[in-house]
Amino acid sequence: MDITSSIDGGGPLSRTSLFASVLVALVVMALAIGLVATPVAAHAYLSETDPGNGEQIDSLPDEVTLYFSGDGVVNADITVVDPDDEVVSEESEIDSDDTQVVDVPIDEDATGDEGMYTVEWEVLADDGHTTSGSFFFAVGDEPLDRDAVLEAYEESEGDEDESIPPFEAGAKALLLVGVAGLIGIPAIATVAVGPAFARADASQRERIGGQLTALLAGAAGLAALGALALGLARSAAMGPLSIETITQFTETPLGQAWLVQVALAVGVAGFVAALARGRLPRRGALAGTFVGALAVAGTIAWTSHSATAIDRLNGAIVDFVHIVGAGLWVGGLAVLAFVVVPTVRNAHPDDRPVLLAATIRRFSILALVGVTFVVGTGFVLASWHVPTASGLTDTVYGLVLAAKLILVVAGLALGGLTRYVLLGRLESAPPTDAVDGSRPTSTDGGSDGSGRQLTITRIARAVRLEVTLLVVVLLLSGLLTSAPTAAVAGMDGDEPIEATIEYEYDDGVVEVTALPVVNESTNESFELRTDEPIVFEVAFLENDSPVDSERPVRLLASGGDGTEIEVELEETDDGTYATVQPLPDAGEWELRVTGAPGGSYVSEWIDATALPADEHAEHDDGAEEHDHADHDHGADGHDHGPDDHDHGADDHDHGADDHDHGADGHDHGPDGHDAADEASPFQTLLEFGAVATVVAGSLAVAVEGLQRRSRND
Repeated sequence: MDITSSIDGGGPLSRTSLFASVLVALVVMALAIGLVATPVAAHAYLSETDPGNGEQIDSLPDEVTLYFSGDGVVNADITVVDPDDEVVSEESEIDSDDTQVVDVPIDEDATGDEGMYTVEWEVLADDGHTTSGSFFFAVGDEPLDRDAVLEAYEESEGDEDESIPPFEAGAKALLLVGVAGLIGIPAIATVAVGPAFARADASQRERIGGQLTALLAGAAGLAALGALALGLARSAAMGPLSIETITQFTETPLGQAWLVQVALAVGVAGFVAALARGRLPRRGALAGTFVGALAVAGTIAWTSHSATAIDRLNGAIVDFVHIVGAGLWVGGLAVLAFVVVPTVRNAHPDDRPVLLAATIRRFSILALVGVTFVVGTGFVLASWHVPTASGLTDTVYGLVLAAKLILVVAGLALGGLTRYVLLGRLESAPPTDAVDGSRPTSTDGGSDGSGRQLTITRIARAVRLEVTLLVVVLLLSGLLTSAPTAAVAGMDGDEPIEATIEYEYDDGVVEVTALPVVNESTNESFELRTDEPIVFEVAFLENDSPVDSERPVRLLASGGDGTEIEVELEETDDGTYATVQPLPDAGEWELRVTGAPGGSYVSEWIDATALPADEHAEHDDGAEEHDHADHDHGADGHDHGPDDHDHGADDHDHGADDHDHGADGHDHGPDGHDAADEASPFQTLLEFGAVATVVAGSLAVAVEGLQRRSRND
C-alpha cells in the first residue's frame, strides 16, 4: 500500500499553509464565540420549586413544578408523597418549550390532607448525567412534627454529588482517544508523511502504508467500542440495563444523538476496513475517515457540558474545536512515534535525518495549530466551568483539570525540546564516514553512524513520552466530561443555616435556636423567610446541663401589622423545647419566649425580620427575574401567603391567577444569579489567556510556515 501514491510530493507547502490557515480561522471563530457566551453550570440541578422548599400553603396545589438550571432534562422520575406516605402524584411532564421545567400533576383523587408533603426527584440531563434530591412543603395550619421537618431539611441539603460513574468515564475516554487518532492520523499522513516520503523507495512507502492502516484500525476500534459503551452506560442511568431501558434511552434527544454517533463510528470503521482490504483509493479512504471522525467529534461536542449548559451551538463549536485540536496534536504524534520513527530506523543511514526532519517540520505546523486549538479553547472552557480559582482545588473536576494542565505543559515542553533542540542537532550534525564503505562507526557509543543516530534515538524517546502523556490527558478528559463541573460542585446549594441566641438568667442560660435562617444571627436578632416552617428550639441550661421548666414554655410572635401567634413548645427527648412555626407576613417581628426553669420565671424578647419567601440577603436576581408567563397552574392557583405577597416588579408572583414563566424567561444560573453577572477576576484571567494563546499560536504558525517556505526556496 503506497501512502504517497495519490499525493503530490512536489507542492506540499501550499496545501499545508492553506490547511493551517483554515484551522487558525476556525479557532479564532471559536474563541470569539467563547468570549461572548455566558458561563453557567453543567448537569441539571434544582434551582427553584413551586411550592418552594419548606413552604407552607393553604391547600394542596394541582401540580408541583421544578425548575432546573444548567442542562435541560430529558427524563424525570418525580414523586410527591403525602403525610400518610402515599404517592399522590401522576407521571411528571417535561415542558416541551423549556426542558429545564418539569411539572408534576397531583392525582385528582388526592384528599389534600394537611401536613408535610415530600417531593423526591431524579432527572437525566442533556449531558447524560443523573442528579437527584428531595424537598418538602406543608399544607394547612396544623403544627408540623419537629423531627420530621429536621429530617426533611437534612435530606434536602444542597451538597452536590461529585461522584464519577466509572463505566461512563471509561467509555468516554476510549471514544476520545479513538476520535483523536482518526482525526490526526489521516491529517499527518496527507500533509506530512506523504510529502516527506514521496521520494523514498517503494518498500518504505509500502511499510508506512501498512502501519498507518493498522494504527487507523486501532483508533476506529476504540472509537466504535467507546461510542457503544457510552450509550449503554447512559441507558443504565434510566434503570437496570435491558432492552427496555435502551429503547427508552433512544427515544430521548440524548439517545438519538447517541444512535447517530454509533452509526458514524461504525461508518468510519467501515472506511478503514475498506482501506485495509484495498477496496478504496487511499486518498478517498483517508479523506472519508477524516470527515467521518470530524462528524463523530461533532456528536461528542453536541452533547457536551458546554453545549447543553452554555449554549447548544456556541458551546458545541468551542468543544468541537477543542477535540479537533487534540486530534491534530495527539494523533499526529502517534504517527511519528509508531510509524515514522520505526520506518526511519530501517532506512538507509544517509536517508534517516532527511526523512525524519522533513516529517517533523511538516508536522510542526499541524502540531502548532492543534496546540493553539487545545490551549485556546481550553482556557475558554475553564472560564465557563471553573469560575473561581478555588474550584481548581476544592472540587473533583478542578483537581482533574489541574492534573490535565500539568500533563499538557509537560507535553508542550517535550514538543519544544523535539522541535527546537533535537531537530536542530539532527540537521546540523555532520555524518561520520566509514573507511571501508560499510555503515558509519559510532564515535560516541551509539550505533549506525555518529551523533545523528543518537539524536534520532532521543527524538524517538521524546515523541513516545509526549504521546503517552497526551493519551493520559485524553483519559483524564473522559473523567472531566463525566464529572459535575466546578461551577456546580462549588455551589453551596440550599443547606439550611442554624442560628442560636443566648441569654443569661439567674444561675443559668437560655438558648433560643432557629432553623433555617437566612444568615447567622447578628445583634441578637433572627433573619427568617416568610411561609417557611421554622424550627424554634429553646434550651434552659445550668452548668451545661438541661433544666426542666415547671411551667409550659411558650413562644409569642408579634408582627408589625398587629398579627400575633402564640404556641406552646413540646419537650423533646434531649431536654429542650421545640415547635415548628412559620411567620406568615414579611416585616419586623418580636419573638417572646417564656418559661420557668427550676422555678425561675424567664421572659426573653428577640427581634426578627421576616423576608419574602424568594428574597434573602445575598441573593438579588436582578432586573429579569423568574417571570413564569405562559405556565399557568390553573384558574385558581394556590395561595402562598395571606396577602398573596408580591416579590417585585418583574419577579414571579405566587398569587392567585398569575404564575407563569414566559416573557423574559426564568434565570437558572448558578446560585440563581442573573446570567449577565460580571465575570470573576479568575474568569477574566482565563479569557485573557485564551486571547494570548490564539495570538501567540497564530504567530508561531506563521513563522513556521515562513521557515518552511524559505527552506524550500
